[in-house]
Amino acid sequence: MNRFLLWRLPLVVASAATVLFIGGFWAAMRGALGSPIGAPPPVPVAARPASKAGGRLLLVLGDSLARGTGDESGRGFALDVQDAMKKHGATEIANLSVNGAESPELRELCSSANVRSLAASADVIVVSIGGNDLSHAIPRGPAPGAQSLEDVTAARTRYAENLHAIVGDLRRASPLSRILLLELYDPFGNTEQKSRLGAEVILRWNDVVAETALTTPNAVGVPTFDLFEGRPDRLSGDRFHPNRNGYAAIATRMVQVLPDTP
Repeated sequence: MNRFLLWRLPLVVASAATVLFIGGFWAAMRGALGSPIGAPPPVPVAARPASKAGGRLLLVLGDSLARGTGDESGRGFALDVQDAMKKHGATEIANLSVNGAESPELRELCSSANVRSLAASADVIVVSIGGNDLSHAIPRGPAPGAQSLEDVTAARTRYAENLHAIVGDLRRASPLSRILLLELYDPFGNTEQKSRLGAEVILRWNDVVAETALTTPNAVGVPTFDLFEGRPDRLSGDRFHPNRNGYAAIATRMVQVLPDTP
């Protein structure tokens, strides 16, 4: 718990100096991530990895960040985490992430029999969701007024409800697996572009993730905000998604909270 609190300290410090360029954020998320394309097709029973005696299963769910978009090596953070788990025994991976996914799509997916079956066999479950919910709630055009701010707040309320439902379904399917909830970062904190809403918007959405983790047994929020503050070298060519170095930094943080038992 102390390590988790130490992680969050840089986020609070960074928020005072960091701002979010909302117009660029909206464009990057809409363009680079794409519009939501729905849940992935059901996983055939024969293709489902299963945790065997001495083996482990890593289940990855969410959006383009979970898929590793922007990593020139194609690994993302998922394969790095899998490699770390392999040190304790054979580990298979199931990555059902979808570019452009929002929390309603993931909520529907996690209520399916296929995902419940995978979750029941998983030792570690990673969830990355929320970036698209936020970006699609940000208005285009002139500086937002009171109504626009209310829309973003309403979107965060819906996101909180969906995230609680997602984690609840996963926890019921797998009472003992470690659940890692990835928080959001500010890809525009390394520029001179000014925000119309403020980086505190991202931090408030991250509070939703942290609260969900704290109220869920054996779940932990994984902060990423500080990993990219002042580190443009960790962003890919689209200047939004992480590159290999960025994903490696995320994976290193995840590995620190992985179960130690084989």
